[in-house]
Amino acid sequence: MKTVFKVLLPIVGSAFLMASCDKDDDNDTTAPIIKSATIDGKVEDIEVTAGTAMTFVVEVSDNEDLGQLKLDVHDNFDGHTHKSTASVSWAEVKIVELSGTDKTVTQEMNVPAEATAGPYHADILLIDAEGNEGEFVERSIMIRNGSEPGINVTNPDLSGEVHATKGSTLTIEGTVSDDVDLAEIYIVLEEEHDDDHDHKSTQEEALYEMDFDLTGSADVSWDFQTDGNVNIAIPANAETGHYELTIRAEDAEGNINILSGEIHIM
Repeated sequence: MKTVFKVLLPIVGSAFLMASCDKDDDNDTTAPIIKSATIDGKVEDIEVTAGTAMTFVVEVSDNEDLGQLKLDVHDNFDGHTHKSTASVSWAEVKIVELSGTDKTVTQEMNVPAEATAGPYHADILLIDAEGNEGEFVERSIMIRNGSEPGINVTNPDLSGEVHATKGSTLTIEGTVSDDVDLAEIYIVLEEEHDDDHDHKSTQEEALYEMDFDLTGSADVSWDFQTDGNVNIAIPANAETGHYELTIRAEDAEGNINILSGEIHIM
């Protein structure tokens, strides 16, 4: 018997739609599959401007009959935010009804013009007609609204891979600026990982990690050397490999900007 979906649950990782319990003994227990998922044609480095639309293209399949696709967009701020009550942390959920065994879903989602700039997650979930839930896919998005802090690193050149020798010092030069009060500058150098460097480090140890809270009421410019003395000592016993330098800046209105670069320690 075809399942009738009734209730939408907000928690990722449990089946997000409840089914009627009237089932046959030979129910389908094979989970559906999200074969591919892009936003504006990308799977990473996705940036969207507030006040515009972004387009999901999701290819899905099931052995018997597809059910529903859920697109859940929400902020990925770290909870240590300084944002004002005037800022808007955007969240939206869309449900797409499906049938058949293979579909390519194209779904547009509008980003509000007043959305707070910063990192967001798009969780893509799929169930089939029997309520089996497939493995979800997550995409990271940077929303920009033109009011986020500007991060200008003049040294080193983070547009390409930066080489650093064990036992040396990596000096960061440049400025962070905004037209409103800056609230926080967070800098971390850690081993590369799959997450898209859109929140603070959860690793037990980073080669460098510093959180600068700006307590003034008119901190519109911050210098990496004059104000932060950001000179990163690379340990002589550091593991050889690729590391990620992440610079995260937040202003008093809650707008966040993130700049990252690849550091190759040799």
